[in-house]
Amino acid sequence: MPIDSTAIGPLSGARIIDLSAVVSGPMAAVVLADQGAEVIKIEPPGWGDGVRYLGASRGGVSAIFSLINRNKKSVAINLKHAEGRLIVRRLLAEADGLMHNYRPGKMEKLGLGYHDLAAEFPHLIYLAISGMGDIGPYAGQKVYDYVIQGLSGILEAQATRDRYEMVRTIIFDKVTALTAAQAMTAALYNKAVGRGGNLVKVSMLDAGIYFNWPDLMWNESFVGDDVYYSGDLADQYVVSTTADGAIVSHRLNGAVDEYDTESLLNLFAQHEIPVARVNGRRDVLSDPQVVAQGTLREVVHPEAGRMIQPRPPSRFGRLEVFPEEPSPGLGDHTDEVLSTLGYSQQDITTLREQGAIG
Repeated sequence: MPIDSTAIGPLSGARIIDLSAVVSGPMAAVVLADQGAEVIKIEPPGWGDGVRYLGASRGGVSAIFSLINRNKKSVAINLKHAEGRLIVRRLLAEADGLMHNYRPGKMEKLGLGYHDLAAEFPHLIYLAISGMGDIGPYAGQKVYDYVIQGLSGILEAQATRDRYEMVRTIIFDKVTALTAAQAMTAALYNKAVGRGGNLVKVSMLDAGIYFNWPDLMWNESFVGDDVYYSGDLADQYVVSTTADGAIVSHRLNGAVDEYDTESLLNLFAQHEIPVARVNGRRDVLSDPQVVAQGTLREVVHPEAGRMIQPRPPSRFGRLEVFPEEPSPGLGDHTDEVLSTLGYSQQDITTLREQGAIG
């Protein structure tokens, strides 16, 4: 794609076709969209991405969907329809990358696997996110975050009183998303320096184990004898109750529940000892450091109204401004995008009547 010097963001000029759903793929794609890439989200007509209906919502818009799908265009295409698949191919002719998180084999059944497309689109970066990879006894298994939590060893690390404990966030969906976003950016660089397209594979299991390994798995890192084993890094820290809340710090020699939080924070700071108050989730919104950095921003969504969302965490100096388009309604950009591909309004109406688009 030609570079638009008037566009916003370091990835301006890149076009990504996002066939993914739920969290791992869409969150990877929103990192790219937040950095200026044009991301065209392909959703099935009628229902769309299931995460549209997950968790807290207002005006028919879920909070999670609004964040991980902002700055994207939504095109409703039925991939089971031959004309729908043809539209995708026409989009790929002018795209830099495609990404999906279908289980292994699903895209091949649709004729949209990497080897189905590579000869026709040698320039294409094809990023496939899976749960377990595409070989091995678990390869075809349907995977959610808790499955990777179970396999990756983190539940043992979280264990308290001989009871395994879940991490109370979809940690490996999000770790996989950030891993996939970085992989796509690396592939875009690889393409920009003249090495062409590529097949990129990212599995949640690989991403999760890579994430866990530096500290949670240090006792498993040596082969053979003469190893000095160590307790978990997290065992060096403690949450301590104060007179009016709690702090987190290195382990203390005694209780601090007679002291107020602010006094302790000041005392620790004087001695350059890392410490933080324990914020409740609502407290994060007004934390003075969060406010000073402008980490959170109020946005207005056309259906959901006023919302608070985090700004993109990477800051690019003179490119400080970033795209600010709200998450789209299902199929909001179908007609617009198909028109750019040369479809007439009559063509679009016919495709809609045939069930190829929504």
